[in-house]
This record gives sequence, C-alpha cells and structure tokens, in this order.
Amino acid sequence: MPESVGRIHALVTAFQADAVIEQITFLPQGVSNENYRVDTEQGTWLVKLYGRQVPDAAIDAQRTLAQLGVCPAPVYVDKGHRCAIFAYAPGQMPRDFDGEQALLRLTQIHALPSSGAALDLHDELAGYASEPYYHPYAQALQEVVALTQATSEDYCFCHNDLIKENIISHRGQWQCIDFEYAQHGDRYFDLAMLTLSFKLSAGQQQSLFSNYFRTVKLQGNWQKFKAMQKLVAALNYFWYARHQVQHRIDDAKLSLDTLLA
Repeated sequence: MPESVGRIHALVTAFQADAVIEQITFLPQGVSNENYRVDTEQGTWLVKLYGRQVPDAAIDAQRTLAQLGVCPAPVYVDKGHRCAIFAYAPGQMPRDFDGEQALLRLTQIHALPSSGAALDLHDELAGYASEPYYHPYAQALQEVVALTQATSEDYCFCHNDLIKENIISHRGQWQCIDFEYAQHGDRYFDLAMLTLSFKLSAGQQQSLFSNYFRTVKLQGNWQKFKAMQKLVAALNYFWYARHQVQHRIDDAKLSLDTLLA
C-alpha cells in the first residue's frame, strides 16, 4: 500500500502540479488492477494502477464513449508507470436491472467502430484445458464451442467484462467502467455476460435479447445466445479458480453447473 500511495502522489502531481490530496481511498472491487478514489482540493478522481501494460486502445475508446455519457473520461495516462487518472463517476453498483439503460449502453458501446484481431473466446477457453477444474466440463463444452462460432455480423467493439460490478448507477443513468479487456469481439459475449451477472429471469433475458437485435437491426440467434451464457460461465469460473479469487469461485461454479445441468 505505501508503494501504491507513492505512485498515486507522483501521478497526481505530474497531472496537476498544484493538486493537494486530501484523501486516498482503496476501492476493493478490482481484481486485475488497483483502483483508488482520490479526493483533492481540485476535485475527485479515480486512479487506476494497472497490473500489466496500459490498454491504449481501450482508453482511446473510453475517450470517445465518454462524450456520449457511456463511461467516465480518462484525463491523464502515464504509460511508463502503468497508471491513469479518470473522471470520478458518482453513484453505486445498480441493485436492480434496468432494461432501458442496459440496451442504451450496449448499443452505444457496440456502435463504436473497431477492427483488427477479435478476442478469441475459444482460445481463451482452450487455455484452461490442462487445469483439473476444466476436466469435468470438457465434454459439455465441446458442444458449447460448436454453437458459439461467430459470423461477421456478430463482431463489433465489445466491453468484454460487462458485469454489474463494472456499472455505476447515478440518478437512473448507467456508466460503464473498467474497459481493460475492451476490443473487437463477439456481441453475444457482452449480452451473455450482462444477463448472467444480473441473474436475469427468462422473461428479462428474452426482452433484452429481442430489443437489442431489433435496435441494431440484426437477426438474433437465440440458440447461440444460450450457448454463449455457458461459455461465459465457464470462463468466469476458470478465471476465478486460476487467480484464486476465493469469494467468487463458489458462485461462479454454481452458475456453470446450473447452466449445464
């Protein structure tokens, strides 16, 4: 923690030399990175200390999406020290699902132009094949892989970590945070991740699915969507197990077991 405080002081001073820090608050939600709320006489910021290199493309996307109110804006980036400052988004994680806000933010994120290599979900899954917790699910996941093959229309810019913990609700408006994994990808992944994280009922899932594909003017594939939920659940469980995120493992395993039952 003292080392992190030193990094924060250096970062804030580099951004604004006359800034006076009043309080630094650790935000425990982050798993891959360290996140802090930094209150200064000049305002409140979110400081993110990255565990790996700064995700340039994701930050560029956030600059554009922030203009639409989708996310807080990045205001300063220090690539050399792997950290960044963002505008602070007031509010809290939403308790309840808001279909209108979900649809709005999904379509705004997915409308951002993108290209290049897409996040390979099947390659991500294959990376766990040698782990002991993968073996009981290997046969069931073979069918899941077959059903989640992407077509050209499925690809778009995606958040790729759209869990409710990465959503801030303030006065009925949602903002999305933590775009570290955002890149060209499969739109069904964001849809499935969101529905699982909020534990949506069958009716809520059908409503979001129908409204989303009507809005983007594409033909939705319900069978693929349901298979993608299984793939999401598997990737969540395996990721938490590998990184030993103890408070998430049991719930993630239960979600996967329920979907595959």
